[in-house]
Amino acid sequence: MIRRATPADSEVLRAMMMLSNGYERAAARAMIITFATGWSVPEGAHEVWLAEEGGLIAAGFYALIPHGADQELDLFFTDNGAQGTGLGRRLFDHMTARARDLGAARVVISSNPEAAGFYRRMGAVDIGVTAPGDGIAWERPKLALSL
Repeated sequence: MIRRATPADSEVLRAMMMLSNGYERAAARAMIITFATGWSVPEGAHEVWLAEEGGLIAAGFYALIPHGADQELDLFFTDNGAQGTGLGRRLFDHMTARARDLGAARVVISSNPEAAGFYRRMGAVDIGVTAPGDGIAWERPKLALSL
């Protein structure tokens, strides 16, 4: 089941971010721990959706932020144990449907370099690079998915 996350889900989602195997390098691990420590599910226009599956309160989640005619895929995580099960595709499909429902023309993604291949397989195309900033010390592939 995929449902809208609430502030009460923040702790389990922070833990998923901190334990993610997508941040194994020391600098990346330090960055995600710092980010996740101060993060919580926002209320308002920023939407966070989570998947409950296999007995996990949150097997994965994503966040969308509106930017004019676009939506930004701000966060996209799956539990390490759920990777390779098709959950990422189901969450991505839900995200694209939700972005369409919100009237977006496209979804813009500044990707963890290790995750860019997943987004390309889902149909996103490279549109540039996101420069270091916001506590992230490396460039990130910037992709877009037309809706």
